[in-house]
Amino acid sequence: MKKMWCWRCRNVVPMLDETEYAEASHIYGMCTKNIKKFREENRTPLAESPIDTLFKPLRDWYQQKTGMINCHQNAIIHHRISGYGEPCKSCSKPLRTPNAKLCAECGAVK
Repeated sequence: MKKMWCWRCRNVVPMLDETEYAEASHIYGMCTKNIKKFREENRTPLAESPIDTLFKPLRDWYQQKTGMINCHQNAIIHHRISGYGEPCKSCSKPLRTPNAKLCAECGAVK
């Protein structure tokens, strides 16, 4: 885990290394399966399914690892260190992707 700037959240947040991400991804997959099972058993549309309740194991896991309370499950999955580029030489925020050539924050060229 490493705290880094997240472009989607517009804040510094705990980012997951590959080992942590693999664990989070596994839990996310289990939660997704539980949602599908719930929908099949109850013939419920997605909008009427208890998504927040069924993703609670992932949010609890993330809170235990990072201390960040009640982070949305989709945000957790994009908080992955390897999804970002190196720090900008000008403003120090990570580039948006590993292949980025331009800093989205300050406009500096890599």
